[in-house]
Amino acid sequence: MMMRSKFLAVMLAVVLILGILVAVVSAQTETPTPTPAAARVRAGAPSTLADLLNEAIISEERITFDFIVPVVTGERVWTLPDDASKRVISAVGADYVCFSEPWNDGSRERCTPFSNISSVTFLR
Repeated sequence: MMMRSKFLAVMLAVVLILGILVAVVSAQTETPTPTPAAARVRAGAPSTLADLLNEAIISEERITFDFIVPVVTGERVWTLPDDASKRVISAVGADYVCFSEPWNDGSRERCTPFSNISSVTFLR
Protein backbone atom coordinates (compact mmCIF):
# COMPACT_ATOMS: atom_id res chain seq x y z
CA MET A 1 0.00 0.00 0.00
CA MET A 2 2.78 2.40 0.89
CA MET A 3 4.58 1.54 -2.34
CA ARG A 4 1.43 2.27 -4.33
CA SER A 5 0.93 5.70 -2.73
CA LYS A 6 4.58 6.63 -3.40
CA PHE A 7 4.16 5.55 -7.02
CA LEU A 8 1.02 7.69 -7.38
CA ALA A 9 2.76 10.67 -5.78
CA VAL A 10 5.70 10.34 -8.18
CA MET A 11 3.36 10.02 -11.19
CA LEU A 12 1.39 13.11 -10.13
CA ALA A 13 4.62 15.07 -9.71
CA VAL A 14 5.80 14.01 -13.21
CA VAL A 15 2.46 14.98 -14.78
CA LEU A 16 2.55 18.33 -12.97
CA ILE A 17 6.11 19.05 -14.14
CA LEU A 18 5.27 18.09 -17.73
CA GLY A 19 2.23 20.35 -17.64
CA ILE A 20 4.31 23.28 -16.43
CA LEU A 21 6.94 22.65 -19.14
CA VAL A 22 4.28 22.56 -21.86
CA ALA A 23 2.78 25.82 -20.59
CA VAL A 24 6.18 27.56 -20.53
CA VAL A 25 7.16 26.37 -24.00
CA SER A 26 3.83 27.35 -25.53
CA ALA A 27 4.00 30.80 -23.90
CA GLN A 28 7.49 31.38 -25.31
CA THR A 29 6.62 30.28 -28.85
CA GLU A 30 3.23 31.94 -29.13
CA THR A 31 3.06 34.52 -31.93
CA PRO A 32 1.27 37.65 -30.79
CA THR A 33 -1.59 38.81 -32.95
CA PRO A 34 -0.97 42.40 -34.06
CA THR A 35 -3.62 44.96 -33.30
CA PRO A 36 -5.28 46.62 -36.32
CA ALA A 37 -3.46 49.90 -35.53
CA ALA A 38 -0.07 48.17 -35.42
CA ALA A 39 -0.79 46.41 -38.72
CA ARG A 40 -1.64 49.75 -40.37
CA VAL A 41 1.58 51.34 -39.12
CA ARG A 42 3.68 48.44 -40.34
CA ALA A 43 1.93 48.30 -43.72
CA GLY A 44 2.94 51.88 -44.53
CA ALA A 45 6.36 51.79 -42.90
CA PRO A 46 9.50 51.96 -45.07
CA SER A 47 11.27 48.63 -45.30
CA THR A 48 14.84 49.95 -45.51
CA LEU A 49 16.85 52.85 -44.14
CA ALA A 50 17.23 54.14 -47.71
CA ASP A 51 13.42 54.19 -48.10
CA LEU A 52 13.04 55.95 -44.75
CA LEU A 53 15.59 58.64 -45.70
CA ASN A 54 14.07 59.17 -49.14
CA GLU A 55 10.60 59.51 -47.62
CA ALA A 56 11.88 62.11 -45.14
CA ILE A 57 13.69 64.03 -47.92
CA ILE A 58 10.56 64.12 -50.09
CA SER A 59 8.56 65.37 -47.09
CA GLU A 60 11.22 68.07 -46.56
CA GLU A 61 11.72 67.00 -42.97
CA ARG A 62 14.84 67.92 -41.03
CA ILE A 63 16.80 64.74 -40.35
CA THR A 64 19.32 64.31 -37.55
CA PHE A 65 22.15 61.80 -38.05
CA ASP A 66 24.24 60.47 -35.18
CA PHE A 67 27.46 59.02 -36.61
CA ILE A 68 29.58 56.33 -34.99
CA VAL A 69 32.73 57.84 -36.54
CA PRO A 70 32.26 61.53 -37.43
CA VAL A 71 32.20 62.26 -41.18
CA VAL A 72 33.88 65.57 -40.33
CA THR A 73 36.26 65.62 -37.37
CA GLY A 74 34.47 66.81 -34.25
CA GLU A 75 30.98 66.72 -35.82
CA ARG A 76 29.32 63.49 -34.68
CA VAL A 77 25.72 64.79 -34.99
CA TRP A 78 24.33 66.56 -38.08
CA THR A 79 20.84 67.92 -38.65
CA LEU A 80 20.06 68.44 -42.32
CA PRO A 81 19.36 70.46 -44.25
CA ASP A 82 21.71 72.82 -42.42
CA ASP A 83 21.13 76.43 -43.45
CA ALA A 84 24.31 77.68 -41.75
CA SER A 85 26.70 75.30 -43.55
CA LYS A 86 24.43 74.87 -46.61
CA ARG A 87 24.86 71.11 -46.09
CA VAL A 88 22.20 68.82 -47.63
CA ILE A 89 21.67 65.14 -48.38
CA SER A 90 22.76 64.70 -51.99
CA ALA A 91 22.30 60.96 -52.55
CA VAL A 92 20.90 57.89 -50.82
CA GLY A 93 22.06 54.47 -51.98
CA ALA A 94 21.15 50.97 -50.93
CA ASP A 95 23.71 51.04 -48.11
CA TYR A 96 25.13 54.58 -48.00
CA VAL A 97 24.17 58.24 -47.83
CA CYS A 98 26.03 61.24 -49.29
CA PHE A 99 26.06 64.86 -48.16
CA SER A 100 26.90 67.94 -50.20
CA GLU A 101 28.12 71.33 -49.08
CA PRO A 102 29.54 74.36 -50.91
CA TRP A 103 33.31 74.15 -51.40
CA ASN A 104 35.23 76.93 -53.13
CA ASP A 105 33.57 77.28 -56.55
CA GLY A 106 31.83 73.88 -56.43
CA SER A 107 30.62 71.44 -53.86
CA ARG A 108 32.19 68.84 -51.64
CA GLU A 109 30.56 65.41 -51.41
CA ARG A 110 30.97 63.25 -48.31
CA CYS A 111 29.55 59.74 -48.24
CA THR A 112 29.29 57.26 -45.40
CA PRO A 113 27.90 53.72 -45.16
CA PHE A 114 24.74 53.10 -43.16
CA SER A 115 26.89 50.99 -40.83
CA ASN A 116 28.49 54.26 -39.63
CA ILE A 117 25.11 55.70 -38.56
CA SER A 118 24.05 54.86 -35.03
CA SER A 119 20.67 56.63 -35.30
CA VAL A 120 18.49 58.76 -37.55
CA THR A 121 15.72 60.94 -36.13
CA PHE A 122 13.12 63.24 -37.62
CA LEU A 123 9.71 64.63 -36.77
CA ARG A 124 6.48 63.43 -38.36
